[in-house]
Amino acid sequence: MRTAGFLALGVLLAGCGPSGPVREGPWPERLSELAVLAQEDGTLAPQAGFAYTLAHPLFSDYAWKYRTVSLPEGSAASVVTNDDTLAFPVGTVITKTFAFPQGAAGAVQTVAPEPLASPAAAFSLAGMRLMETRVLRHTTAGWEAVSYQWNEAGTEAFYAPAGALVPLTTEGGERFPYLIPDKNQCAGCHETAMGTKILKPIGPKPGNLAAHGFADGTSQFEAWRAVGWVSAPEPATPWAAPGAGTAAEAHAYLDANCAHCHSDTGAADTAGLDLRITASELGRGRCKTPVAAGRGSGGRAYDLWPGRPEASILPFRLGHQDPGIMMPELGRSLVHEEGVALVEAWITAMDGDCAAGLSL
Repeated sequence: MRTAGFLALGVLLAGCGPSGPVREGPWPERLSELAVLAQEDGTLAPQAGFAYTLAHPLFSDYAWKYRTVSLPEGSAASVVTNDDTLAFPVGTVITKTFAFPQGAAGAVQTVAPEPLASPAAAFSLAGMRLMETRVLRHTTAGWEAVSYQWNEAGTEAFYAPAGALVPLTTEGGERFPYLIPDKNQCAGCHETAMGTKILKPIGPKPGNLAAHGFADGTSQFEAWRAVGWVSAPEPATPWAAPGAGTAAEAHAYLDANCAHCHSDTGAADTAGLDLRITASELGRGRCKTPVAAGRGSGGRAYDLWPGRPEASILPFRLGHQDPGIMMPELGRSLVHEEGVALVEAWITAMDGDCAAGLSL
């Protein structure tokens, strides 16, 4: 199974020649002109490169995501650390297509996506509403990030530097605005070192790639190594697998959803809250009072109170929909119920009591 999968991937990559993706220059008006994705026979598939997924993705209102990556021929990404984004060569193009399965009367379903079968697997468009495709492109001037908005027919996506708000309704009747980010909002997440104006990918980290596999058991990271797009060995300690229900899974979830801002260099560096997977429990807010009190604290005294999720600011903000309170403040309108439950379970299992002092 693994050999067959890698052979298919090799054939797919072999088709990437001089007429491949637009890796430099002006952005094409149509996504099809970028030559990274091909739409055929009711599917979306890599036109260059291959598809991948993440064990712990960023939550985006339950949208399904189809990711692809394409590197220039003969190049490879390098590993910084197990928990840092891979360093991609100039010419890399990464795409992420967002779509919702549709229910009755055009309502969208908030259900878990189907697993990606292999690096060559196409994304079935049957019963799906295509929303947008976000593109990260590593040019000689640095990383660029833009969105392409799909038309209602789902036949083409168009360059949307100004972004858009699309009103949607869930099958449960909840109305929400789906945000297609403008170029500045893209930078709000991808500028992980605040003030530098340097963008970079935030999802494909070795530990995150290695924590989840394809249908044949091959890990994401192993698939990248098999085609020579990363030369380092597979991480000895991948992130916790999704569904593990452990503290390590909660740490991975917070890294994927919050750490691009909550780190020592991110936009929320002044909050004193470090949500990277490498952070200590103290760094994650254990018995830490908020830097700025107010509506965002919900009247709670500590970012994280061991054993008391109901008294902790972190799950309060994750579970809110008020723009002045909720976290993350960009990229979602709905609450990720499963993510909040994971964080609450992690806090519930913690020993110690802030009122009685730290017990580490």
